[in-house]
Formats: sequence, structure tokens, C-alpha cells
Amino acid sequence: MPGISNHFDTLLAIQQRIEGLSLPGLSGGAVIQEVATYQDRTVTLPFISLSPYGPEKLGNEFNDRDGAYYGVLVAIVAKPDVNSLETRLGWRQTIRRALNNTSLPGLGQNYNLTVEPENTVDSKAWFDRNAFVSGFIVRAFFQEPRL
Repeated sequence: MPGISNHFDTLLAIQQRIEGLSLPGLSGGAVIQEVATYQDRTVTLPFISLSPYGPEKLGNEFNDRDGAYYGVLVAIVAKPDVNSLETRLGWRQTIRRALNNTSLPGLGQNYNLTVEPENTVDSKAWFDRNAFVSGFIVRAFFQEPRL
């Protein structure tokens, strides 16, 4: 059931969809965060971080509704391990396929999700934090009634 925020509802729905994929070896699950981050020993690795991303994009859709695009950062967070690279890239591909050009059931105003790929592996996180981070942005499109 939708709450008071389409953006937060989007985070919850994406979390449920990812957890429904039953990705092998993803021991930390999908975690909603205010900002994508990892502090040692606070979340089981590897996990998927879900957080709001960037400004909303707005458009005039109809006389009585606005188009609203909400961004969600979806990031795989893990310790570096070249032996797990194929698995992690497989998670990325599976999640992208499950989210791109789909809608979120139960959110009546949601019409489409699109995936905007980011760097496959974040080299800054790799070198600065000794962390594997692989992410992309999901844009959720809603048609929201005007008040």
C-alpha cells in the first residue's frame, strides 16, 4: 500500500524486487540507506545499497498531473575479490534486467522504471576504501495529481 512519499515507496518496491531475485551469495540483502555508504561491520557484506539519488526531474504531463522522475542509486557493495567478479557482474545484469522498462506493482501512479548505467566498478572506492562498488541509477516515472 502506498505511503506518503512516492520516492520512499519506490525504494521499498525496488528492495522487494531485488530480494525476490534470490541472488546467490548475496548475504547482506538489499538495504535502504539515506546515503549509500558502508561502515565496517555495520552491514553484512556483500549487500545492495538503495538510496535516493540526485534531484527529482519534473515535467508537465497533463493539465491535472505532473510527471515526476525519482532517482534511486542501486549499488552492489562488497570487499574486493577477483574470484567473485563473475558473480557480482551477474547480480548487476540480473538486477538491471529486473528493473529496466518495468513498473512497480501497487504504486498506481508509477508508469515506468528506467536504468541509467554508471561505472561498472567504482575505481575510487576500490583504491580509497578497498571496496568493490558497482552501481546504476534507476529513474521511477510517476504521474502525480496536482494539489
